[in-house]
Amino acid sequence: MITIVLASALPLFSEISLNEVKLKSLIAPVISLLVFVLVFILNLETRINSKGISAGFEPLPFLRRKYNWDEIQECFVRTYAPISEYGGWGIRGFGRAKAYTVSGNKGIQIITKNNERFLIGTDKPDLAKRAINKNFKNYKK
Repeated sequence: MITIVLASALPLFSEISLNEVKLKSLIAPVISLLVFVLVFILNLETRINSKGISAGFEPLPFLRRKYNWDEIQECFVRTYAPISEYGGWGIRGFGRAKAYTVSGNKGIQIITKNNERFLIGTDKPDLAKRAINKNFKNYKK
């Protein structure tokens, strides 16, 4: 049925072939499927060590943010309001305040020396607090 409708419209668009119309009609469903699959395979991974703190959505390396301890003014675990502060979960934020979150309302707040604010959501706030205290506090001594 759709092919018949598209074929009947072809004389109106004589420069477009039927194969191009079929290809273009597949773009949106394929992109939607890819986004759907990515939502289920992406994993927010946070690393806190003696060099700094990093977070990213694995397996996409271009979505990784890294801060060395010497760039950070403050770093602490806090409760946040995902909807009112960031408009929900995911890769969020505008300007100087950004966030990588997946679920929940606990996060690692990073404030850099140039006043950039970055929040990393965590479902292990106690473990994050211990790692920050061990690494960041030791760095500042």
